[in-house]
Amino acid sequence: MTSDEISITLGDVQSLLLRHCRHKSTKTAIPYLTLYCCDNITDPLLVVYEPRIYLIIQGAKTIRIHKRSFHYDENYYLVATVDLPLSGHITRATAEEPYLAACISFDPDEIRDIIARTAARPGLNAPLATSLGLSRVTPDLLALVHRLLRALDAGDHGFMAPLIKQELLYRVLQGDQGHVLHEIANRKSDASRINRALAHMRAHFTGEDTATALHRLAGMGQSTFYRKFQQITGLSPVQYRKRLRLQEARRLILHEDRLAADAGFAVGYESPSHFTRDYKAIYGLPPHRDVARIRAIGVDRYREMNEDVWI
Repeated sequence: MTSDEISITLGDVQSLLLRHCRHKSTKTAIPYLTLYCCDNITDPLLVVYEPRIYLIIQGAKTIRIHKRSFHYDENYYLVATVDLPLSGHITRATAEEPYLAACISFDPDEIRDIIARTAARPGLNAPLATSLGLSRVTPDLLALVHRLLRALDAGDHGFMAPLIKQELLYRVLQGDQGHVLHEIANRKSDASRINRALAHMRAHFTGEDTATALHRLAGMGQSTFYRKFQQITGLSPVQYRKRLRLQEARRLILHEDRLAADAGFAVGYESPSHFTRDYKAIYGLPPHRDVARIRAIGVDRYREMNEDVWI
């Protein structure tokens, strides 16, 4: 890291991010980099966190998965390694000091490649592996985000962005969350095995997968599979599938004008009353009232007020 990078401040990164993020979310010219800017706190919203490194540059946020909550701000970065359905909302944001964040997506194969080429090992003081974790932002990590944003300014991101990403992933591999990335990169690890089951469930969530099919897909015994699934996702397979179904049902009602009962049947429910009960438990209102509330605000405005990765 150069002396210029060591002197990079949070304010430097905030200024650059604001210049490049004019909307609630901005998918940049760098394919793996998405920027966020929001000037108000938001309601809790069900989202799916795909593998990512997420840095808050200004503001604060709370995410909740099942009974676990993670509260973080510009002092921390988050690493997620599997597809996790969770509830998230911005807790600190104003027009004068908007919520700002940068999301760097990645694939386990990229982690695997870096480990193979560098023999990177996780930090010695790493805690037990999970699929989601927080660590303190370091000066070198902040400097790398600054370099990414400067690459957008300079117009040389096509060449620089892949190199910066490799260094960023390497730095995270060397930090407190390195164990999380190592787990997902190891094809024989519990995280990788469970991730195969998660990918299958996301592709086939309208069906009724048997326990046998899922644990065989993961290459685990049935009791081990259920225990590890709960440990890694914070949910049981049934709870995980339920969240995927409800997210898709909400999308069908809002964006395809499907009736609630039809949407429920489309995502795998056999009983409208069961669908309505689960929907209310997750979203706080039955389908018709939830959708009426969103449409009263305006779908686009509602999305601006809440997380962008939603269904």
